[in-house]
Amino acid sequence: MKFRFIPLTAMVMASQTSHAINPRHDLEEVIVSASPIHSQHSDNARPVAVLNGDELRNKAAATLAQTLSGQVGVAAASFGSGVGNPVIRGQSANRVKVMQDNLDTLDASNTSADHANTTEPLLADQIEILRGPATLRFGSGAIGGVINVIDGRIPTKLSSDPITGAIETRYTSNNDEVASVLRLDGGFEKIAWHVDALYRDSNDVSIPGLSNIEDPDEASDGYLANSNSRADAFTGGFSWIGERGFIGIAISEQNNKYGIPQGAHEHHHEDEDEDEHHTDEDDHDEGEEVIRIEMEQTRYDLKAQLNQPFAGFEKLSLRVGHNDYQHTELESGAVGTTFSSDATEARFEIVHNPIQQWQGAFGLQMLDRDYGADGLEAFIPTESKIRSTGLFWIEEKHWEHQWLEFGLRYERQSIDPRGSEAPSKTDHNATSVSFGYHWSIDDVHQFSAIWSHSERAPSLEELFSDGAHIATQTYDRGNTELDLETSQNFDLGYEWQPLNKGLIEDLRINIFYNDIEDYIYQSNSGDEDLESELAIFDYVQQDVQFHGGEIELNLALSEDAQLRLFGDLVRAEFNSGADVPRISPDRIGAELSYEHEHWYGSLRVIEVSEQNRAGEEEESTDGYTRLDAQFNVPFSISGSSDGLLFLRADNLLDEDIRHATSFLREVAPEAGRSLTAGIRLSF
Repeated sequence: MKFRFIPLTAMVMASQTSHAINPRHDLEEVIVSASPIHSQHSDNARPVAVLNGDELRNKAAATLAQTLSGQVGVAAASFGSGVGNPVIRGQSANRVKVMQDNLDTLDASNTSADHANTTEPLLADQIEILRGPATLRFGSGAIGGVINVIDGRIPTKLSSDPITGAIETRYTSNNDEVASVLRLDGGFEKIAWHVDALYRDSNDVSIPGLSNIEDPDEASDGYLANSNSRADAFTGGFSWIGERGFIGIAISEQNNKYGIPQGAHEHHHEDEDEDEHHTDEDDHDEGEEVIRIEMEQTRYDLKAQLNQPFAGFEKLSLRVGHNDYQHTELESGAVGTTFSSDATEARFEIVHNPIQQWQGAFGLQMLDRDYGADGLEAFIPTESKIRSTGLFWIEEKHWEHQWLEFGLRYERQSIDPRGSEAPSKTDHNATSVSFGYHWSIDDVHQFSAIWSHSERAPSLEELFSDGAHIATQTYDRGNTELDLETSQNFDLGYEWQPLNKGLIEDLRINIFYNDIEDYIYQSNSGDEDLESELAIFDYVQQDVQFHGGEIELNLALSEDAQLRLFGDLVRAEFNSGADVPRISPDRIGAELSYEHEHWYGSLRVIEVSEQNRAGEEEESTDGYTRLDAQFNVPFSISGSSDGLLFLRADNLLDEDIRHATSFLREVAPEAGRSLTAGIRLSF
């Protein structure tokens, strides 16, 4: 007898299932919710990736970037252990849209590298990485792509059981992290409800050696000072579900407190054990500047769908989210700067029935946001009114072994800083279009070619920054004269899935080229602000080219053993010949998975090259070898209750890992060797 391994959230709905599956095959059958018309993931060579099932549960970590680090083309832009924002093909921040169930997170993670996004991978059912024409459904500026975190907070189906649940708890040795998750689902008649909760607490991260090799006097040894964190979250939602659709709401609370490792202040711990974890946030000398972040968020979500609303249309959907968000930077315990956001986003969408083999969707997306910063080191205006309206249209046509896809979006953005000395209001209009052609040879060889023209309007911080940003140790200076960022993007894809499965199960290759005109980035001016004594970084524009590729090969070594080989690379250069800073280096890897009758596990190694194309005013980073492992034992308790014991080992070689994408790579390496053990129960 073998077991089916499913995620925590899916265990709630399907705990009685008990047969083995190959996780990769399960991925092929999953529904991609971020695509309203071509939702099956199994029949295309497009650069689409889905992480779900037991694979998601085993890889889920404290941050989104850590969770996705094994996906080809995806890297992490960490800012200490509390922040991990994803980088896709060298693009991040405003060029990668992170969503929560098909709607923007509405947080402040794009404003600065030290701001964490508000998604919780431990609560996710599924994480989707989407590129191509369908991304225009969510925003014209997502050149890198869209990451959609599905968490099921608003039920869309009635449960056959009055109540089901799941609970998980885990412990991580590296930073003494304890994380627990609870989920309950149920319903009666036409009402379905959902409740989930999370608590996570960790000490300082252990590292292999000094945090700052170049300046030992300013470094912590064996641990990363001020890297402890604590987070909690709670969500409640319910839906009315009828024969033709549903309507539901959810309310969630989230709190996250974490430290920003600093290399500019002194550490004095000579009288303490160097390997001891320091958890007292106030245990610092008076002369030491310690930066802590306290994030609080209350979010309200509404989701509704009506099937067959009227003749000629398949479904009508409405999605609304409102977020009351606050991000406070504490400097040695005192409030330095507070970022506040009161934002509402709504999207109305309708999918029409097929017309001569064409099926598509069009809709309206609106954002209304009051956003600003207050404090001595507020580098953006105290209050700004941000409004954007987007009209989008996507279509697909399918016929024998071929299909076309098309996307069009028009977006208008206005940013109006408030106050007597505020700069003048800015308006930008952006138009984006995308085409894709896909064809298949006997359902074995599949090809795709995608072209898109994307325009991105400058963001608030790129336009209006003017002040010291203490967390990044820079003086940020915006530019109200910035133009639209315009890119021509090309993507070629190939997938081979042999009909007669032998050694090779499938092969996927993607090659991309992005030619971006007026690319917006921060450049070190070479000057220093006299008052703050920080280096001035200006937002400027220059033409740039990104190109690279990804490859993934899955091999069946035996009935129970599979081998995954993968690799990716990115090159990014300005027209001047200089390298774009903070680009992820080349990577190659291998992952061996094995399924036994009573257990399953995997061993993964990733070889990361040195990054010697660091860019002007940037330091190169060394390469490293990362070795990770997993071991899982499922078991049955009684009746419909199941469980899973799991063990995960990260960075087994205890490598000194410094991401080229990180602003703090010189003073804050990633965690050293770590073991995570936990148990998951469903009923």
